[in-house]
Amino acid sequence: MSHKPAVIAACLLCAMPAQSHATDAPFPGIYSVIDPVTGMTQDVLKIEPFINGEFNVFPRFAGERAWAGVLSGKVMGARDRYLEEALFPQDSKVRTLAIADIGYLYRTPGDSYSRDGRSDTGYLSHIFDIGIKSMQRRPLLAGHAERGERGQHDYRPGADETKIAVSTLNYSARPIQVGVSDAGNPANAVDTDPLNPYMSSAAHCCFYLPATPHKPVQLTIEYRWLPDGKPETRTLPLPAGNATEELLVVVQADGKLALEFRAPHESQSMTADGSVKAGNGRLYPALPAAERKAVLAAELARQQRSLKDISKKLKNLPPTTPLQLTQRVAELVEERQAAVTYLEAFSACKAAVRECDKQARAAARTR
Repeated sequence: MSHKPAVIAACLLCAMPAQSHATDAPFPGIYSVIDPVTGMTQDVLKIEPFINGEFNVFPRFAGERAWAGVLSGKVMGARDRYLEEALFPQDSKVRTLAIADIGYLYRTPGDSYSRDGRSDTGYLSHIFDIGIKSMQRRPLLAGHAERGERGQHDYRPGADETKIAVSTLNYSARPIQVGVSDAGNPANAVDTDPLNPYMSSAAHCCFYLPATPHKPVQLTIEYRWLPDGKPETRTLPLPAGNATEELLVVVQADGKLALEFRAPHESQSMTADGSVKAGNGRLYPALPAAERKAVLAAELARQQRSLKDISKKLKNLPPTTPLQLTQRVAELVEERQAAVTYLEAFSACKAAVRECDKQARAAARTR
């Protein structure tokens, strides 16, 4: 990836059958962050119920197209030990999911404090790769078990077939759930994650196609407008292209569906106006300008509140506080101040987005 979205660069940012969002609440779901600069939504965690109160957790961080290997998640008990000392006294309403090897996810109802602070979205991560940040949550696949490599898949591919990943790009203003199957063999199928408006899914494996098609291939697109739409289908011909590439289901702004192949290593660089290239001459779906402005303002307010919280914590640390904790809090103050400076400078800038990103990062470095 030649230029990570600015929110990552600058300041922010096995499986059992899928169950409904309400089941085993509050943790099963898909977790994302919104880049207030590009307007893109990036999925970072997918959590599914497993057995005996445990969860399967799939991470996905900057630049990754697919969900990574499964990790184990378990709700922390009152006597369980954390890896680090708490920054804040944790409210009794807060619940914590410990995720093996990568950190924690907090459920923070209302204005409650977790060990690492507050979140106005109801969820806060302390993930080692991305830090402490608020998370948006949406439901898992609804209506049937997920089909694909990690879920239910009864199809046995032939020797002349190759597997490809499938992604959905939703350019519409409506949330949608999409799956793809072979019109001639419905067992050959894969589902992508439910999507909010103006966002793209992770790459989901695997769908199988002839390496060298001998006859026209018809694909069935199975979709449902969320939350209450009925399942619908549409049959489309396989597009021209190489079956070793990624298959895209494109949900256009008017709700019409299209199929495209995309080379797996297409550039994801950022354009001058802050859009991110998706390949095939397309840009990734992103929030419209008015909504992006609101997200930017909300993120600035969130970072300012976090800076106030952690600065007060540093000021009130007693002299007997272990040096390691004092240094940790001081580093967080610096990080939050840099984030606030970046967002303030970016918000005030009137140039093109990429230039504003450059100026804002310079301001954060030289404050």
